[in-house]
Amino acid sequence: MLTKRHHEILRLVVHAHMEGGEPVGSKTITERSQLGVSSATVRNAMVELEEMGLLTQPHASAGRVPTDLGFRFYVDSLLEVAALSREEQARIIRVCEQGSEDLETVLARVSQVLATMTMNACMVRTPDVRHAVLRRVQFIKLTGRSGLDRILALLISDSGQLRSRVFYLESNPSQEKLDRFGLLLSRQLEGMTLSEVREHLQHEVEQSEQEYRMLCGNLLESVTGSFVGGGLIVNGRMNVFRSFMDLAHIQEMLAVLEEKKGLVHLLDKCLDLEGVRLFIGAEAEVSRTGCAVVAAPFKGADGSYPGTLGVLGSTRMDYAHVIPLVGFTTKVLSTLFSDGTVSGSVCLSADGCADRGSVDRGEKAT
Repeated sequence: MLTKRHHEILRLVVHAHMEGGEPVGSKTITERSQLGVSSATVRNAMVELEEMGLLTQPHASAGRVPTDLGFRFYVDSLLEVAALSREEQARIIRVCEQGSEDLETVLARVSQVLATMTMNACMVRTPDVRHAVLRRVQFIKLTGRSGLDRILALLISDSGQLRSRVFYLESNPSQEKLDRFGLLLSRQLEGMTLSEVREHLQHEVEQSEQEYRMLCGNLLESVTGSFVGGGLIVNGRMNVFRSFMDLAHIQEMLAVLEEKKGLVHLLDKCLDLEGVRLFIGAEAEVSRTGCAVVAAPFKGADGSYPGTLGVLGSTRMDYAHVIPLVGFTTKVLSTLFSDGTVSGSVCLSADGCADRGSVDRGEKAT
C-alpha cells in the first residue's frame, strides 16, 4: 500500500533523476523533502518502493532510479502538467501557418521546431494520401539536353499536396495537346480520392487510344508509388545523444530512428484514437526499456489527412512540458487541415487548459 510519504519520495526521486540522470540517494531526497523525517526513514521508504517495483538500484553502493513502472505511476498519479506559455503557443501557430507550402513541408517544419523545443527526437507519421482528394492534373513538356523531350506529370490535391513524375513519350506530343489531356483528366478525376483515381486510370489504360493510354499509365504509376501509404518524418536525431546517458541506449535509439518500421507501427496505433498517448519502456515496442514516446493524432474536421505526431526520448524526459506541447501542436494541425487557418481558431490560453488534452496509457492504444 503506497502512503503519502511513498508518493512524495517517488516524486522527488523522479525529479532528481530527470535533472541529473544519475541514481538518487536518500540524502538528496531528505534535503529536498518537506517531510521532516530522517535520512534513515527515507532510505527505508526507498527500499519499500524498490520492493514494489517502482525503484531499482543499479549497483549495491549506488542510489536508486525509477523503473518503467515507477515512471508510469508518476505520470498517472503524480504528474502536474505545465501550462504552455503564450510565446510557445504563438511559436507553434506561426510555424504551422508560415508560407503556403504543401502539407509535408509544413509537417517537416513542425517536427523540426518541436525537436528544438523538447530537446528530443520528433517524428511525424504523414497522412496516407490515398484519402487525399484530387483537384487538378497537369502535363508540362520539358526540353532535355539530349534533344529528347520529357513530360512532367503533376497531380495536385485539394490540400496543396503535389505529386510528380517525369517520363518520356515516343510520340512527342505538343504542349497544346498535353494541356487538352490535362484538362480532360482534371474534369474526370476532380473530387476523387487517389484510391478512386487509381481505379479510374486503370480503366483508361485498358480502354483508351495509345498516346492517352501512355499518359494515364504514367499517372497510374504515380498514385501506386511508395508514397501512397504515408511516410515518416524524423527530426532531432542528435538529441538522442543528450537524452540517453549510455552508449548502448544511444546506438539502439539511433537504429530505431533509422529503421523506422517500429515507430511507424507505434504511431499508426494512435490514428483512430483521441488525445495524447504515452508509451513508456516496453509499452513503446521499439525498445526493451529506457525510452518513452509521447504521441497524438491529428486530422481535418471531416477525418481527412489523418497523421500522428510523436516525441521520442528517454524515460526521464520532461513529461510536464512535452505532453502539452504535443497536445497543443496536434490541435493546431487539426484546425489547419480543417479550414486552412489557425490564427483565429485556436485560443491562446493563459492557464494552458486548452493545451493539456487527455493523457492515456500507451497500452490502451492497441
